[in-house]
Amino acid sequence: MAIRALAALGIALSLVLEFLHARAYLAPDATAFCAVGERLDCTSVALSRYSVLLGVPVPLWGALGFLAILVAAIHRSRWLLPLSALAAVASIALLVVELVAIGALCLLCEGVHLVSFALVVLAWRERARFTSSFGDRRALLAIFAPPVALYAAAALFVPHYWAVFGWRGGVPFAHGRTPEGHPWLGAQNPTVTLHEFTDYRCVHCKAAAARTLRRLSDHPSALRVVRRQFPRMRCPKRPNFGCVLIRMAYCADEQGKFWQADRWLFEHGAGAVHVDPAALARDLSLDAGMLEQCLERTDLALRAATEAQIGLDRGFSGTPTFVVEDRVISESELDGLLR
Repeated sequence: MAIRALAALGIALSLVLEFLHARAYLAPDATAFCAVGERLDCTSVALSRYSVLLGVPVPLWGALGFLAILVAAIHRSRWLLPLSALAAVASIALLVVELVAIGALCLLCEGVHLVSFALVVLAWRERARFTSSFGDRRALLAIFAPPVALYAAAALFVPHYWAVFGWRGGVPFAHGRTPEGHPWLGAQNPTVTLHEFTDYRCVHCKAAAARTLRRLSDHPSALRVVRRQFPRMRCPKRPNFGCVLIRMAYCADEQGKFWQADRWLFEHGAGAVHVDPAALARDLSLDAGMLEQCLERTDLALRAATEAQIGLDRGFSGTPTFVVEDRVISESELDGLLR
């Protein structure tokens, strides 16, 4: 009964995490109850590129795993121990990702990890009481068929709310440059022009940019998005001393792939410590030599520093920052302008 209760608790926690995962992308004004600091922030974990595996959010994977464990416990199957051990190993791997790759912990995630560890301990202690063998076809069908069917349904029918157009294909909207040279995307004759100031290392900017692109999909003839940069770190006026992600975007722009690079940099730069320019060149089929030479140019370092200074001069409090007609607005105000 203790194993069944823990498996049910794991399912419940996983579903709450899935709710928080969806809300992190779809509800920009919502504050998660488990976001209590920079290093203890479930939203940062939810917005990381590690939160989706094989087209399905990780919390749903957790719910499917705990469902299999619950059914195995009901059938007293010998599969209970290896399934519990697999859940514990997965928890250790996810904890390492949180600590090393994301740099933040998620309280509810740690609750799921503790449930996994408790399950494997109890399964080991109760292993002598298992009555269903590994080859029991009835138990096998009951344990694995529902999670497999639910995974297929999730992969096919759950909307990819965490994804917008990616860096692998072409740009699905009209695009160009403003008279000042800033890249724009969207309506050629817009009724609303949004200057979106972001930082490629900011996980919240990644989510905000995804929401902006969804708005663009809903209002392709009304909204134009102008990409602006407001990095949280200082941008020196010399190359190789910071703001490399901005300069990577500028250099990709010179090879005609700014918006693909924009998506790639959010995907690989948000929350990351180091981003390899060679990987950008490889994934976007850029000329690696030209990219390397471009990143060394002083004029692009000066351009990045000048762009970053604009947000400081205007007193922006952080990123993302939305500006329409020279006025800082919220995302809810933006939605009101587009109605």
